[in-house]
Amino acid sequence: MKLSPQEKSKLDRLLPSKFSASGFMGSDTRSVEEIISEDLRTLQEHGLTHEEIAVFLRDILAKSRSALGLGVEIAAGVTATLYESRGKIPSPFIGDGVFEKGEVVVEDKTSGESFSITELSTVLVQKHAFFQGKGSPYRLEPSVIARLYKKWLK
Repeated sequence: MKLSPQEKSKLDRLLPSKFSASGFMGSDTRSVEEIISEDLRTLQEHGLTHEEIAVFLRDILAKSRSALGLGVEIAAGVTATLYESRGKIPSPFIGDGVFEKGEVVVEDKTSGESFSITELSTVLVQKHAFFQGKGSPYRLEPSVIARLYKKWLK
């Protein structure tokens, strides 16, 4: 399938680059639109929106920052720890801006699941409903996030 120049430009910004060594697509062979559509369907099955998930992720970031590098409990059996890094990374979507590097590692001690959140990943979820492609180190698996969101509400 031949991509339009605009589609090729968007895809190029999502692939590995000097700004994002691993890129945002991981090993996923689906289009960005397919990824977004499937992820939104998963959230809908859980009765959630990407906007609600973005609020949840921002809350985790804020609590982790205020803990100054110490792990903080965000739900029963779930901890989040901030690991700071120097520098900034631009969004792959034009017009979103640049964001502080660093990540918050979220670990669910009960299930053994873990994932990393960045300031940029919260923006990608909020503005674009983009949880990144499978295989990306910063992929936010919607079903995992939805389960943790429900723990967070309790």
